[in-house]
Amino acid sequence: MGRFEEQQYSRWVLGVVAVMVIIFTMSACLKDDEGVNQISAVRALNAVPASTQLDIGLDGNKLNYDQYTGRDEDFAYLDTLPYKNAWPGNRLVRVFDPKDGRDASPVVQGTVGFTPGKFYSLYVVGHETIELMATEDDLSAPAAGKAKLRFIHLSPDAPALDFGVVGREAPLATNKAFKSVEGFFAIDAGEAYTFSITDHGTKEVLHTVELTPEPGVIYTVWVRGLLADGGDEALAFGHEVIIH
Repeated sequence: MGRFEEQQYSRWVLGVVAVMVIIFTMSACLKDDEGVNQISAVRALNAVPASTQLDIGLDGNKLNYDQYTGRDEDFAYLDTLPYKNAWPGNRLVRVFDPKDGRDASPVVQGTVGFTPGKFYSLYVVGHETIELMATEDDLSAPAAGKAKLRFIHLSPDAPALDFGVVGREAPLATNKAFKSVEGFFAIDAGEAYTFSITDHGTKEVLHTVELTPEPGVIYTVWVRGLLADGGDEALAFGHEVIIH
């Protein structure tokens, strides 16, 4: 057994109810019959350019572990874990590199507070220095005919960025530094958009994003990779889209 699995097994009996609840929809699993929120939900993203498989855990439980299959889930660069139940309160988040061995120290750790009934995302970010960050995810349904979208800057060597619709003067997000988040905003669904990611200082367009949002869907557009990628496609500056 690895560092997480030893503690995970000892807590299995206490966690079995939460595991069974996952069978139902996320909205149901976050409420009891009287509408009182009981637990939280969390997912995770590996945004460290070109990183190989990592392990991420809450307290002693491995987050990149599938209770149904009994197998570890992929958590290398660009991999996103699905939402999973999490007990509320302050939780210790630790990230390990499996290649370092079972007794190695975490590559990064931190404490994140979870509120009952809320959804969260964890992000492993950086390049030479690895960091953790977290967001609370507003998964309330968009209005009719609308989608929701947010923008997150996760390129470690990129300057502050603007994010907007090509052809429109006012950006949707402006002067966003590394690790900055522009919260969810509503956008018309069914329209084909070209978004620009622009250097805030020079106004140079560094990248564009093509997206046709669907009604009722919630998106996160995040900036990945390195501007100074040295021609290495694995490090290439660009974007990814998460559908919540």
